[in-house]
Amino acid sequence: MSITRTTHRTVTFFHPFHLPNHAGLLPAGEYEVDTLEKLDPNAATRSYIKLECHVYLWSEKDTAEGKATLLVDPKVLESALALDSDPLREDERNQMIKSFGGVPADNAA
Repeated sequence: MSITRTTHRTVTFFHPFHLPNHAGLLPAGEYEVDTLEKLDPNAATRSYIKLECHVYLWSEKDTAEGKATLLVDPKVLESALALDSDPLREDERNQMIKSFGGVPADNAA
């Protein structure tokens, strides 16, 4: 029997970003995330392994299309957050935004 829990947090993206299972870019903003975790039976202290994240979408377009949540691998979400917040990865972030048809912030005018 494994012990699981769900944690809830709000994450903030400062730039448009992409997550799997969603066509195109998601707008910058705050997103609610529920993470399902299970107790790690091999850890010396109580720790949990992240299994999956549910990112809640609030835009009218997504809810009209029936996409109220995205199921995302926790590592993918953390990677997207790291790309969004790292000033040294601006070129990589701008390339990702361009690849999905967006306009990077430094080119917006």
